[in-house]
Amino acid sequence: MATSKDVAKRAGVSIATISRVYQDPDRVKPETRELVLKVAKELDYYPNLLARSLKQSKSNSIGIAVNDFTNPFFFQVIEQMHNRLENTDYQVLTFSPSGNFFSNNKVIRYLRSNQLDAFLFSPCFYNKEDQHLFMTIKQYCLQLYTDYYDELDSIIIDDRYGTYLAVKYLLECGHRRILVLNVSVDGKDVRDDGYIQAYQEMNLVPDPGFIIHYSCNRNYIKSIEENILALKPTAIISHAETLTIWTLSALKELNLNYPADISLIAYDDHPWAEIMGITAIAQPITLVGNTIADTVLEALSTSSPRPVIKKKIRPELIKRNSVKNI
Repeated sequence: MATSKDVAKRAGVSIATISRVYQDPDRVKPETRELVLKVAKELDYYPNLLARSLKQSKSNSIGIAVNDFTNPFFFQVIEQMHNRLENTDYQVLTFSPSGNFFSNNKVIRYLRSNQLDAFLFSPCFYNKEDQHLFMTIKQYCLQLYTDYYDELDSIIIDDRYGTYLAVKYLLECGHRRILVLNVSVDGKDVRDDGYIQAYQEMNLVPDPGFIIHYSCNRNYIKSIEENILALKPTAIISHAETLTIWTLSALKELNLNYPADISLIAYDDHPWAEIMGITAIAQPITLVGNTIADTVLEALSTSSPRPVIKKKIRPELIKRNSVKNI
């Protein structure tokens, strides 16, 4: 097995340079860094992360809790994080939920029982006792997609703006009876504000009865059918992949086609949505993954106190063939 000495000898650099390439690559000239990585690949050399972590009291591991293994969005983001961290010492470890969510308490247990430098998770609720524990543990914690703890850094998607974009587009296409199917959240749902803002900007009065919240712990196809029959919407915005699939199933049961009978926008874009020509609110996967990775690296690179970071990423509207003008 090749060692750092072997790489240093063939590349014509010092062992210290080899170490810097893997620990602090920005301090190494690009041409030297590329040469070292090329030689390391030729010699099948890999740095001994375990030995280094024991010496530095670091694991070089970033844990991320995935709340929903059925949602490909999370894994697309993780893949982008891997790409961003490829030339660093850090590795990403994925943790699965218990039931249908990853509780704050379970996050804290993982942090205490694993040598992780950082843990990324989506809190499902606020808990005062958990807040105290988060503030006293040594590891860096980053909230993703939700922001229940003011004292912890967070990166969220601006769902208020995303909903606003979708509703505004439908209103501009002449729709007024717009049904929004949201996944239930704990506390105030900012997506409702985006819906209301789009109506008010056009001097229209929104009907709160057209905003419906569902949990994803059971099938709601029949309920969606009943709401479509009762409310007679001309357009539907469905949040999350599960709700969009239920909506498509409900439309099929009612013999309704998009966009001929009803317009449809999926909140979250997926490859199958593109194939089916469904207009979507898309979360910029590359930007999200890179922002998460860069935020973690920045936090782990310093021990000095710094302000709490709150980053909000705006989604975009991808127009396809599922919305018609009326």
